[in-house]
Amino acid sequence: MFFKRRNTPIIPSNKGVTLIELLVVITIMMTMMTLVGPLAINTVDKAEAQSEYLSFCGILRSASVKAFANGSGINMTLNQNGIVAFVVPLKIGGNQQQNSTEHEIIIDRTYEYLNFPDTELKFNKNGMPNLTTIKFKQRNKMRQLDLIALLK
Repeated sequence: MFFKRRNTPIIPSNKGVTLIELLVVITIMMTMMTLVGPLAINTVDKAEAQSEYLSFCGILRSASVKAFANGSGINMTLNQNGIVAFVVPLKIGGNQQQNSTEHEIIIDRTYEYLNFPDTELKFNKNGMPNLTTIKFKQRNKMRQLDLIALLK
C-alpha cells in the first residue's frame, strides 16, 4: 500500500506574539492596576488601623489584669500617638515600699493610626480604671472606647 502525498503548501505557524499584542496586554494590565491599586492600599491601611486598635484594647486589658495580680496600681499616660504605662509603688503603712517596681515602665508604645488627647488613665489595685470612657482618633475619625465594657 502506497500513501499518496498531498501537495499542500506549508504555512508557517504563528507561535509567538507580536509587539502590538504585547503592548495592548500591558496597557490593559496597567489600567486595571491603576483602578485596583488604591483600593488595595486603602484596605491595607484599614486593616493596620484595626490591628492597632485591637492591640490598644489588649494593652488595656493586660494592664487591668496586671494591676489586680500585683495588688498595685498602674498609671498610663496617653498623649498624641503614644502610650506609656508604669507600676505604682506599693504602700505599706504610711510609707511607700522602696523596691524594683518603683516607676518601672511596663508599656511604651507609639501608634501610627491612633491619636489620643493628653489623658491620665489609672488602674487601681483591683484593676478598675478611673475613667469610664476614652476618646481618641483613629484615621481622623473620632472614636470612643467604653472601658467598663472592655474589661468585663
